[in-house]
Amino acid sequence: MPIEVDEAQRLDEIAAATIQVARERGMRAVTIRAVAEQLGGSTAVITNYVPSRAGLMVNALRHAEEEWNREVEEELRGLDGPERLSALARWMCTTRGDDEVLRRLLMETISAGPAAGREVERARSDTARAHLESLETVVAEAGPEFPPEAADILHLLFRGFWLAALEDSEAWPAERGTRAALAVLELLGAGAAPAAAAE
Repeated sequence: MPIEVDEAQRLDEIAAATIQVARERGMRAVTIRAVAEQLGGSTAVITNYVPSRAGLMVNALRHAEEEWNREVEEELRGLDGPERLSALARWMCTTRGDDEVLRRLLMETISAGPAAGREVERARSDTARAHLESLETVVAEAGPEFPPEAADILHLLFRGFWLAALEDSEAWPAERGTRAALAVLELLGAGAAPAAAAE
């Protein structure tokens, strides 16, 4: 009688092993074989659930997104209005645990473009849209002083910060990113006109 394995649990284990390989050996070392070795099993242990290297990336990003959503929920619990938006900005500019590894993973999937395959492109665009939608929700809850474009601006700012911090972590620590994000919130809350409206 075959041993029953919880699929969600196995996918989480594969994601954790993928992240571990990336952390210890770099993004290029992430392969089905390397992840299988990390788990102490054969490649079939992986390919039964994740059929390709692209699938490993997608699975790791899915796992990261779930973790990030839990962290954000905890961070913002009990806050509302502009205070909630400021707390989100602070959280988005922090780097904890495997955040750097996961951002590198995200950037690798972005830089691969269409060559990464449909599955990766879909996961990448779904993640970006979900990120923007959650920002739109928090901005709307923050009140009418923030223009509709605020979520777009913050989306670009946070993703730009992640890239800048990967390029030069010493020049772009969390404190500097947070100061910039809070300054942008202050400008937006002060009613600064969007560039399109000012023309």
